[in-house]
Amino acid sequence: MERAFDSLPAQLTGFSWIDGIKLIYNKLKATLEAQGLAEIKAKGEPFNPHLHEAVMRQEGEEGIVIEEIQKGYKLKNKVIRPSMVIVGKGEEQTSQKEE
Repeated sequence: MERAFDSLPAQLTGFSWIDGIKLIYNKLKATLEAQGLAEIKAKGEPFNPHLHEAVMRQEGEEGIVIEEIQKGYKLKNKVIRPSMVIVGKGEEQTSQKEE
């Protein structure tokens, strides 16, 4: 739902029905959180295969999540969907031979 709101065309912002859908979404999210649902924090965290699913590796700090592609969730400390993430693989080092 958040991805849908993020990709909403500019000409649709401000309509009351869009605001209504956002209110319903926020109420549903609050209800689920009250029942024990929690988002898995990913960006900037060390990669944890129990919480994250690596879909790509890019240059960046070794073993640290660079970007979150899709949010992950836990329900009462049990992972119900891991976060899909991009993980840092370290900086590429170019070696030059001295002659």
